[in-house]
Amino acid sequence: MARRPWSCYKQIKRPAYQKKRSRSHRKEYVRGGPDSVLRMYDTGNRKKPLEEWDLSLGIKILKDVQLSHRTLEAMRTSLNRNLQKQLGRTGFLIRVRPHPWQMIRENKMMAFAGADRLQSGMRNSFGRVIGRAARVHADQTIVEVYCNFANKNIVIKSLKTAAYKIGAKNRLVVLRMKDPALETKIGLPIALEE
Repeated sequence: MARRPWSCYKQIKRPAYQKKRSRSHRKEYVRGGPDSVLRMYDTGNRKKPLEEWDLSLGIKILKDVQLSHRTLEAMRTSLNRNLQKQLGRTGFLIRVRPHPWQMIRENKMMAFAGADRLQSGMRNSFGRVIGRAARVHADQTIVEVYCNFANKNIVIKSLKTAAYKIGAKNRLVVLRMKDPALETKIGLPIALEE
């Protein structure tokens, strides 16, 4: 069976179901299912301290949504590929913030002639785990890229490309800056974090 479109799971309207490895039969802990595709949350130059980077740019979500683990991995891969080509392995640091803890379930229904005799419909409809998602709330940062000020245009272009993979309204923002006098030279909204 093909996967359903993500619009079926995009909104946060059900209780959270997280994975648990114990034998608990409570429904808020769902057993089984595939592991997350997203394995690396920090990519790039991880040895350089965060205080030494000139600039930190990121993507903020504007609505409450669920982002699939495949979406987060596609965004990270796109960013990593573009920045490695142009800045090398040590010229940036990518940090993916949300973790896909929520289990996404699907009550599989057959959609062909004679299927009414092969399935039980809405009886036992809790569903099977088909993937994972991260619950992201409005104004939450989902990815952060540290770079030097000279490379800001390359990073902004890569972030715009990665933002298309999200499928929810978002905004590119400046998260941290070493020198506050450079605010006017960036051209993005400033959302400095403490």
